[in-house]
Amino acid sequence: MLIQTTFQPAELYEAVHELIRMAYPKHDLTREESPSADVKLHIQRDIDGQQVFFNGWIITGDQRTARKESYPLDVTEGDERRRHINRLTRRFAYDLLVEHTGHSINSYGILTGMRPVKLVHRMLERGISPIQIREQLRNDFRMSPEKADLIIEVASNNYPFIVKGPQAYNTIGLYVGIPFCPTRCYYCSFPGAVYQPGDSLRSFLTALVREMEGISQCLKETGRTVQSIYIGGGTPTVLSEDELDQLFNHLHRLFISPATLEITVEAGRPDTLSPMKLRLLKDAGASRICINPQTMNNETLAKIGRAHDREGVVRSVNWAREADFRQINMDLIVGLPDEGRQDYQHTAEDILKLAPENITVHTLAVKRGSRMAEQEGRESVGERIKTVQDGLAMMETLFRESSYKPYYLYRQKYMQASMENVGYSLPGHFCLYNINMIEEKQTIIGIGGGAASKFVNPSDGGLKSFYNPKNPVAYAESVDRLIAAKVDNLKTVH
Repeated sequence: MLIQTTFQPAELYEAVHELIRMAYPKHDLTREESPSADVKLHIQRDIDGQQVFFNGWIITGDQRTARKESYPLDVTEGDERRRHINRLTRRFAYDLLVEHTGHSINSYGILTGMRPVKLVHRMLERGISPIQIREQLRNDFRMSPEKADLIIEVASNNYPFIVKGPQAYNTIGLYVGIPFCPTRCYYCSFPGAVYQPGDSLRSFLTALVREMEGISQCLKETGRTVQSIYIGGGTPTVLSEDELDQLFNHLHRLFISPATLEITVEAGRPDTLSPMKLRLLKDAGASRICINPQTMNNETLAKIGRAHDREGVVRSVNWAREADFRQINMDLIVGLPDEGRQDYQHTAEDILKLAPENITVHTLAVKRGSRMAEQEGRESVGERIKTVQDGLAMMETLFRESSYKPYYLYRQKYMQASMENVGYSLPGHFCLYNINMIEEKQTIIGIGGGAASKFVNPSDGGLKSFYNPKNPVAYAESVDRLIAAKVDNLKTVH
């Protein structure tokens, strides 16, 4: 199905196309004349001094909806004026789409970005009260009452843990990317390597150590220390005990200091774990480990290409406790193929019996390049939307009743039902890396395959991102260039 769009000026497309896609999933957008279009949409914007005028209409079959609005431009200059005009444009488009379709198209209103909580942080920093923030989110951003309350709560919970003042200049977070997995999941688009025991990782690990040494030298020169370390992937625990031991030896030599408050290992796949490997990680300094079942339904696990089962999850958590891990995170996904409310409830109840300190609930995002996107498409429609929403609401209720608090939140494109990912934690167990990475208040240096770096300038909030190649071979071949680019960025924001 096709939507014909016309915008005056043409730049309006960039501001509103994501909202249109939310209103009309499974439709393609074109800016060319198309007699066969199922939907035709037009939006015009004119600015006259301190007033902005909008005129728009949508036609679907015999239904036509037209709307005109004008707003004063309270902000007179600079980037803030541009952001204000963009916000008004999105608000007009949102109201037009809602009026025509007859229903809410996005519980987050005009917000389509990954990090809605950042908006609340900016308001808190300007001294705006939570009551006033809620009013602005509802009225100016068209957010639902439930989502407004959720992101205000998340912001209030994590705000005390965000780095501020001199700490924002002097500390960083470190991400170590190990882009290997034992298999590739049905919903995964990450083009990492499938690793089999016995495969040689020598060239990748050699490049990783080289990058670690180059970044460590720059941190010493600029007087920075590492506050938190997150070893992710892929699945880092595909590495052998010897390889993990060597990795931690390099981390201790180059990055770990008394200023390092937290070290997380993304164990991910229970089938990559053993009592010996978990004990090695704990003795090496890991303080937090992630064991990610995604679901406790064995039938679903087989469908999505996981090599573990429910019993393997329980066994791995017990091993982690025996190794003296006192902070365990478990990832769950709502929206997996053929799962419904009963499956979600069964998974949530099983996880609560294991009593992890953190639970991250992901809404499935169907990404380009995954087998799931190729076979089923990317947008969620119809009954699946309600099933996902009900599953998320049920899990939220169960986890809150068990004293878990939502402490970080982010969104992704093509999430089922246009929802969110939420990290829940028992009090006293918030993950510092997750908070400062998601809220983009601290420089994060990513080393290894597929690792993302975010260079934050605390003085003006400026942010620059840099990405390592995901392919292990391409990463190893370009490591010297990667080191040089990151050193330049580190010195720029110092």
